[in-house]
Amino acid sequence: MKNIMKMMCLLVLLPLSAKAAVHDLKAQGYTGRYCVGSTLSYNVDGEYVENILISAEGIRNDGFIKVYADGELVQNIGVPGYDPDYSFRVRRSVENITLKFERTCSRILDMKIFTKNENRRRANHTSFDSGDLNLGMSLLQIVEELSQSLIFRSDYSSNVWKNFLLPLKKLGLAHGTRDAVRDERSLETAYYALRIALKIMNSEKFLYTLMADRELEPLVYELFEMKQTILELYDVKEKNIYREISELEGVIQL
Repeated sequence: MKNIMKMMCLLVLLPLSAKAAVHDLKAQGYTGRYCVGSTLSYNVDGEYVENILISAEGIRNDGFIKVYADGELVQNIGVPGYDPDYSFRVRRSVENITLKFERTCSRILDMKIFTKNENRRRANHTSFDSGDLNLGMSLLQIVEELSQSLIFRSDYSSNVWKNFLLPLKKLGLAHGTRDAVRDERSLETAYYALRIALKIMNSEKFLYTLMADRELEPLVYELFEMKQTILELYDVKEKNIYREISELEGVIQL
C-alpha cells in the first residue's frame, strides 16, 4: 500500500502495439540443473528483447543467477529456493542472452524471452502512447479484438467469454469510468488496475494456449506487457498483489 501511494504520480503506460514473438527455452530443452560456473547461453540474433521471464530455484543453498545481454549485466537474480518466478525488462536489440550461476546449483524450471519488431504495427489497432492514461479503454479494445477472433470456438460462450473476456471487459469498464472522472493518482484507479493485472496473471495458462495462433500473439503479448507495466509502475510484486488489493479495498468505498 505504501508503495502504491509513492508510485501514484508515475503512472505512464507504454505502447503495447508492436508485433511480438516468444522464445520458449523450456520447449527447446534449456531447463534443468545448472551448477556453479555453468552458463546457459541463447542466441537471439539481433532481435529486440522486450522482457524475460525466468522460473528458477536454488538447490539447498541461496545463490545468484546473473543475466547478461551481449556481455552486459542486466539482472542479478537471487535464487533462495522459493518464489521462483522472475520477470524483468531488457528493451534493446540483443544478439545473445547468457545466464551465469554463482554460489549454488540452481534449477531452471522455465524461461521465456519476449521479443518484438518495433517497426511493425498491427493493422486497425490504435495503441495508447505515454501520454494516454486510459488503460481501461485500451483493455476494452483488446477484449473486442480477441472476441472477434475467438467467437467461433465451441467453448466461446461457456468458457472463453464467461470466464475470461467478460471479467476483463467489466474491469476495463470499471477502470475506464473512474479514470474519466478522476486522475491516475486515484486509489480506485490503482485498485482496478491491479485487479486487471491479477486477472491477466491468473489467466496466463489460457493465454499461452492462444499464442499458438500467430494472429493472436500480438494481443496476448499486449496483455502480458500491460500486466507487467501495472505491477512495475505501482511497485507491486506478483506474490503481494492479493494483499495490496485487499488493503485498497479496506480504504476505498466502491
